[in-house]
Amino acid sequence: MRILLVVADGMADLPIGELGGKTPLQAAEAENLDALAAKGRSGLMDPPFVGIPPGSDVAHLNFLGYDPRLFYTGRGPLEAAGAGIEMSPDGAFYRCNLCRLSQDGIVIDEKVELDEGIRSDVEREINQELQDRFDGVQARFRFTLGYRGILALRGKGLSPEVNYPQPKRQSSIPDRPLSAGAGGARTAELLFQFKELSATIISGEVRIGSPGECCTLIPWGGGRSPVLPGFHERHGMKGAGVAAVPLIKGICRICGMHVPEVQGATGKPDTDLLSKARSALEALEEYDFVLLHVEATDELSHDGDLQGKISMIRRIDGMVGFLMERIDLEECLVAVLADHVTSTEMRRHTADPVPVVAAGWELDHDGVKEYSEPSAAEGKLGRFNGSELLRILMGRGGFTLDEPRMGK
Repeated sequence: MRILLVVADGMADLPIGELGGKTPLQAAEAENLDALAAKGRSGLMDPPFVGIPPGSDVAHLNFLGYDPRLFYTGRGPLEAAGAGIEMSPDGAFYRCNLCRLSQDGIVIDEKVELDEGIRSDVEREINQELQDRFDGVQARFRFTLGYRGILALRGKGLSPEVNYPQPKRQSSIPDRPLSAGAGGARTAELLFQFKELSATIISGEVRIGSPGECCTLIPWGGGRSPVLPGFHERHGMKGAGVAAVPLIKGICRICGMHVPEVQGATGKPDTDLLSKARSALEALEEYDFVLLHVEATDELSHDGDLQGKISMIRRIDGMVGFLMERIDLEECLVAVLADHVTSTEMRRHTADPVPVVAAGWELDHDGVKEYSEPSAAEGKLGRFNGSELLRILMGRGGFTLDEPRMGK
């Protein structure tokens, strides 16, 4: 028996007036997702912590069975692992966004992308300058995917909890990160110098924006490398993760899951979904559990691109149809969910529950005929915290799939 878990990042949403009170999922009229709902059972999955909008990092750890309160050390180290950066106990790892800032430090664009050639030049120049800049600390920077990057600091006396806030459009970025204590002050100075250095180098390569604005790398989400129990050890299943973005790759790698490289997987709306589907099918031949992650629905939500999100949901629906034509539901359980709600109108995550549908094995139908936020509330999977997801899908935890679950 095998499990395929399809996660469309930020696909769930709130009712939108422009859509007559429907969500993008409802407006998409996704026939394959609806067909999956008509074969299986639906429910609502709550975020890890009541009332707190989760990031994809915390949400994924939670539903993969790793309590974020015990295992989460920051976003940076997870993305560093996903980018193939060597992890070390004395390292502090930061996710970086390439941002355009106004003269007074307001984020105009938190997702600036450079041409590949310019990216390579900027990365090389930054690392040349970093070589001898920090006494007793080794610093390296690497661009990963699009506007994303990783700053890795190695040395004694670092304080990974010191970092800039996550850059968000129209938010303010302070000149220097807040710090406390000797180690904190030193780390804050390193991050400030990195931010200023990157702005100087980028301005020498390309002009972005109006006079007075600057383009710079903002390091945030710092942390040390986490230690996660192996996925097989924890769940008794060999796992694989099919993803484009470093964050999801990193979570899968750190917990010992196989992460194949997928041709055409970009993490953007142009990603090759059929290539990802084929990779997932190949993984199912060898692994008991396969996570198939799609990023673009979240990116489009943060951009406020409603029609783009609906179009992407329809593309995901086509991918699900491709998979269902090739999967025997008597041998493989297929589940589809979003990791969190991303409001397209507000352009941010919310703490609302997400719809889950699961079909396969001997799981009988619960009468729900549509995959959507309102319909999932009527399903017999009930309402549950994400930490229960795998136990529900595997029929573990003192209950069976025949028992509806009520929320905590």
